[in-house]
Amino acid sequence: MGREVQMNRVFRIFIVLLGTVTSSLFGQDYFKTYASPNGLSVKVYFLNNPKPMQSQLLNVDDTKGTIKTSQSEYNLRELKTRNKIDRFEYQFPIQAQKDLKKLANEQYDLQTLAAVRPVMYKVFPFHEINPEFLPIHDNCLIYVQALIAMEQFNEALSLLYKLNLKRLDDYEYREFSEAALDLAGKMIATNPKAAPHVRVLLAKVNIRNNGADHEAYKELCDTLRQKKLYQYAIEAYVRLGANLQKTPNSPIRKIVGIWPLYCHLKMYELYAPHAASNPQYATAASKAFNTADQGLKKLDEDPPKRQTNEYSLYKLLRALVRVQYARRYEAQGNKERAEHYYRESVLEVTEGIVMA
Repeated sequence: MGREVQMNRVFRIFIVLLGTVTSSLFGQDYFKTYASPNGLSVKVYFLNNPKPMQSQLLNVDDTKGTIKTSQSEYNLRELKTRNKIDRFEYQFPIQAQKDLKKLANEQYDLQTLAAVRPVMYKVFPFHEINPEFLPIHDNCLIYVQALIAMEQFNEALSLLYKLNLKRLDDYEYREFSEAALDLAGKMIATNPKAAPHVRVLLAKVNIRNNGADHEAYKELCDTLRQKKLYQYAIEAYVRLGANLQKTPNSPIRKIVGIWPLYCHLKMYELYAPHAASNPQYATAASKAFNTADQGLKKLDEDPPKRQTNEYSLYKLLRALVRVQYARRYEAQGNKERAEHYYRESVLEVTEGIVMA
């Protein structure tokens, strides 16, 4: 019995600590803070009836495809055809409109943000309604972009995570997904420890099959790599690479396929010094090196064209692999083989520089 009480106490402490960590990252849950039990006050306009009905939007369930109001439940996808609804009309408070106009004009200050925040978190839960029927999305976007511009990253991360980015894409509000990518890059650049949480947000961002999306996502991949977050960089490059399979003529396709090999090699360099004393590190080091080595051998079958950045990176990888082989032979006392691979590594780097 005593042990059960102790376990319950430990569990409660764990929950408190987990809540503290989550709170420190995401900050206050403004959806809960400003949730209105009465919903969002709107006027409902029906087709062939100019007189609106006063109502309260209570919730939207995108999965079920329903909108619940104080009077009825409507079909989210068939508002016009089935429910004969022309539109919902929500009137932003006059002061909120003024504040949003300031933010739209990049007149940023925390006081303005705080003033408009309660209004916005009453509106955001209904972003899954098509803007044709409830035009709130421009103001929602203004608020999101202001958060990022004012470096309110934790709130922006929490908010964007809760938005249905795919549905917003469908409504031609791709700017929300672009804001998520922008936020991810900035958070990683300022705080690499945020990478696990940024990764969750990125999973919600759809990479469309176009050059602009590919370039934006590659920039994020590069940031992860530059911050030495190699495992996350590998995942991001691989995801982008899979998308690029649909675009064989993309100018970044080749280099996106090469960078993961570089990241695997860098992971090997991190694990290798601890491999002798720790079997887990030894396994991880072996896996990382073999992945890079096998990937490079496959790349040898169809190498990048000379006088390209891809070719320089390719030669650098070949040099790095040969350095590792040289070190292995050196550790085994085989000086001749070690010197052979060291010489080869120098030649690889030199050729890469000359052909750059």
